[in-house]
Amino acid sequence: MWKTLSALTAAAALTLGCSASQPEDGPNPFLANMENDGKEDSAYLNPDGVEVEVDLEGDVIGPAYRLNDGPAVLGQFALTYFRKQEKMYLESLAEDASADDRAEWQVSGEWYPTSRVPAGSTLKHWRLRGINAVMLFNVRNPKVGDSFLAKVPQKPFSVFTDAGKTCADDDDHIGLDQGVYWYRWMPDQASCRIPLQDLKITVSKTLPKPAAVYPEYDQLVADKKLTAVILFGQIDDGAITERETGMQSFKRYATWLKGAGYREVTAPLGKRLEKKVRDITVQIDLYSPREFSGLGDYGHFANFQKAISEHEVIAWDGHSMLGASDFWERPTYPSSYQIFLYGGCLGYEYYIRPILHGKGDSWKSLDLMSSVVEVTASANEFAAPALAKIVWALENNYRASWRDILLTVRRNVGDSTFGVSGVRDNCFTPTGSRCTR
Repeated sequence: MWKTLSALTAAAALTLGCSASQPEDGPNPFLANMENDGKEDSAYLNPDGVEVEVDLEGDVIGPAYRLNDGPAVLGQFALTYFRKQEKMYLESLAEDASADDRAEWQVSGEWYPTSRVPAGSTLKHWRLRGINAVMLFNVRNPKVGDSFLAKVPQKPFSVFTDAGKTCADDDDHIGLDQGVYWYRWMPDQASCRIPLQDLKITVSKTLPKPAAVYPEYDQLVADKKLTAVILFGQIDDGAITERETGMQSFKRYATWLKGAGYREVTAPLGKRLEKKVRDITVQIDLYSPREFSGLGDYGHFANFQKAISEHEVIAWDGHSMLGASDFWERPTYPSSYQIFLYGGCLGYEYYIRPILHGKGDSWKSLDLMSSVVEVTASANEFAAPALAKIVWALENNYRASWRDILLTVRRNVGDSTFGVSGVRDNCFTPTGSRCTR
């Protein structure tokens, strides 16, 4: 989902900041009361949201050689428009423009996938079907056929030339140019006078409300061990020092684990802490920014690969680089079941797809928790409570459902922006499997 954008945003993305402030001591989540609150599990696995599929439809004007990119580029403008309204959170569409059967074009009243458009046709009106989206906060009960309008440019490839700063927000932390204009898009202000269009977004599918669903605990502990790694990326600019925010979070996490009875043992990389929970060895590795600093740290890619290859629970706490990094597509992923706790900004929009692709395009071996907005919480606030709740489940007949885990995260983060994907068909329950593998 990042390929088209990567060439456009690489320079700006390397300096992008979307992060938590210096970590505070706070309460130790590994010592907190993790009892469930007793509420029933329902809906999309976000305590306050629902996931749907939507179709996008609109026009594009631009040079002929760029028109095939138009649907995805305009989708990025719609992504920002709705995100700023706290209405809808669309998956990033950056790679879909070149997918042969994803974009469709209307020619003489008929719809054709990009790969089958009749030769010599003029391309203008398009649609993208089956795009994942989360409705949160302002839209609670969407129905098939519900439609929404997003203001987007008619000419997406020349917005910076045509509008300058007049249609952008005032977030100068991200330098404005054509490649990142979609991220700073704000067309409702009076200064924005370039030609706009109403991009139509229609709910095409609502997903069923599942019964209580759980992590696949039986797979996690089949070998009598639970392995996890927390990757603390570099948050601050400049050199990595002991006071750097990522380093501070790394050290605080280790302190919490030791306070909860974990003992430090020899680690092949970073720090390793272990604790026996009933007959399960819980092994948690901590990688500091010195082991892996972020999604542009090619010099330490081997460490990133090691984290993904050797652990069942992987937590990332670092920048998302406007979705322009290929790091989540580069590793070789194991076929075994894994949980990813993604803490970078807009993880739902940016990085679900490359991780899913790395896992063989199957949710059978993947659960992925991510945020739909810019994350202001460090791993100490989202990954520590989530992992503490999972460990609590090992001692309590596996009674922590995914909703219970998300509610624990919500209490620590302060909002419901984290949800989890890939869990609707999970089989495990504390009373036995609910499906036949």
